[in-house]
Amino acid sequence: MCDIFVALTFRFSHESCRAVLAFSGLMIRLAWHCNGSYREFDGRGGCDGGRIRFDPEINWPDNANLDKALQLLAPIKEKYGSSLSWGDLIVLAGNTAIESMGFPKLPFCGGRVDDADGSDSLILGPSDAQEELTPCVSIGQQGMCDSPLGPTTMGLIYVNPEGPVSDPDNPVSSGLDIREAFSRMGFNDTETVALVGGGHAFGKAHAACPDPPCGEGAMRGIGKNTFTSGLEGAWTPQPTTWTNLYFQNMLNLEWEIGTGPGGHQQWAPTNSDLDIIMLTTDLALRDDPTYLPISQLFAENITALEEQFAAAWYRLTTADMGPPERCINDKPEEIPPAQWWQQPLPNMMLAIEVDYIGARSKIQALIDEDSNNIAAFANLAHRCAATFRVTDHKGGCNGARIRFAPESEWPENAGTADALATLEAVKDEIPGISYADLIVLAGQTAIETAGGIEMDFCGGRVDATDGLGSMDALAPRYYNDTAQVLLVRDDMQVKGLSAKEGVALFARPKNSDEVLSNEYFVQLLAGEGEYDEYEMALLEEEFLPIVEEFAGDDSKFKVIFRSAWTKMMTADRYDGPVGNVCTDRIDPTLQRDAPVDVEDGEEMVSDVSREGDEGFRSLNSGNPSMRSDLVVGLFLGALTLCLL
Repeated sequence: MCDIFVALTFRFSHESCRAVLAFSGLMIRLAWHCNGSYREFDGRGGCDGGRIRFDPEINWPDNANLDKALQLLAPIKEKYGSSLSWGDLIVLAGNTAIESMGFPKLPFCGGRVDDADGSDSLILGPSDAQEELTPCVSIGQQGMCDSPLGPTTMGLIYVNPEGPVSDPDNPVSSGLDIREAFSRMGFNDTETVALVGGGHAFGKAHAACPDPPCGEGAMRGIGKNTFTSGLEGAWTPQPTTWTNLYFQNMLNLEWEIGTGPGGHQQWAPTNSDLDIIMLTTDLALRDDPTYLPISQLFAENITALEEQFAAAWYRLTTADMGPPERCINDKPEEIPPAQWWQQPLPNMMLAIEVDYIGARSKIQALIDEDSNNIAAFANLAHRCAATFRVTDHKGGCNGARIRFAPESEWPENAGTADALATLEAVKDEIPGISYADLIVLAGQTAIETAGGIEMDFCGGRVDATDGLGSMDALAPRYYNDTAQVLLVRDDMQVKGLSAKEGVALFARPKNSDEVLSNEYFVQLLAGEGEYDEYEMALLEEEFLPIVEEFAGDDSKFKVIFRSAWTKMMTADRYDGPVGNVCTDRIDPTLQRDAPVDVEDGEEMVSDVSREGDEGFRSLNSGNPSMRSDLVVGLFLGALTLCLL
């Protein structure tokens, strides 16, 4: 009996499991396009959130008919309810579809949390917000969109399948286009060839006529009359079976360009009766001199293709999920170990009990000896944590990669090496303390010495052994000819900070004689002192009322600063998809046992830290019970292989 996608077989009255195979290509495309919007520049996009269900993504031309795929999955979602998110269901559907056609079992990282709408995808475009920050169509560059936009063409996942607008029908030029687009996701040439060729081993393109809807009567626009991309045909003669025929046919047959049934340019073999096609983007894998030897390897060795496709597919479907600590699976042992692109860290040594009280005492002595260390330590901690991105759960101070290149060489991190050198004496004298914990504790001590509200400290961070996990995409982002207020807003959104939290952090001590107070905002409003262009942007749009509010209420400012600082220092301490190990952990750093008492400040934090958050994605977005629901082992039970 066929268990996979029982709703599909019921809805379309198919009597055999072979009917499921007819939809496998559609499910692979749904999973690919849900994940393929990810971009490394700012971590936006991807399938975490399941936003392909909403505008704008569902209305991208490249996503035509994927609403039908979602409808087919709806009964399964209804059956499992909140135990299975749409994001996880979509990825599982893609995995299961691939496996159902003969591919070995694929790894799965669950734990995606669904968004309530598609607002976080507006910045991917096409939208006014996207054109403001990263213009393309408005400046006449459609088809040649630059990074940080993911695709070269708005509305497509990657590139124009008929070749770049500047040089259509040319596979060599298309190869350059492909390399650029896939590099924006972080993929190298081998991963790119494996994904494109492996993905096109399945399914077909649909364009039954040049002027849809195609056909007549009950079959109008469906079945053989389906229109999706404007291109028509399968890439192999066995589109429901895993093979490497895609590469063999590409290399061994001769191909001629022509106009397909949908009115678009596509290629057909001239020395074979096989009813198959290639697109200009496919033949790029043959004509590009770097792609060619990879394609030849995959044509000769299907095992090599399987290994590379499985690894690249896992990266495609997991790149926005952060470290494996966020992954869940009903069989945890099947979650792959941390991959190099997941910023792997050593395991924490639980047997070591760190003397955080002694460490803080020594840090305080360094500050008492030299007040310049207040700004130095605060800046070090801030810069260490500032790489965090809620968009793809990468970055943060855990690992203390600020000690290594490339982070140590970023201009924004000037002076952090000197602060680290000052803290070396504490590191040497406190057994077991990590650089990461030392940096965060030094920043907290500096902030509190400068007048900030006392904060709870959560230890247990570990140190990376090198800087390989620090991709340049984690560096401060800059855009060409973009208003500074947009950059400030963008930075807060990517970090997961509310507008108030982001504004508050601007007032951290930067000089030896500074105290943490609302005087920063008083002087900013009065135009007293020197401010950079980002600070001046706080006097614009939604940020100005916040500056005015802080200037008039020092207590409220400090409460929100405390909330924002704590969030940044602990945001990367994952415990499952939405949990945080610091929620229930407090490590004393002063000679007392009780947690910090902020009197009536705690209630104030819960109230004010949410103000002005509209449009910002919370670290704990989604159903509050999602974590406990997701842990329920229902993922792989939701979708099982079709047994013929």
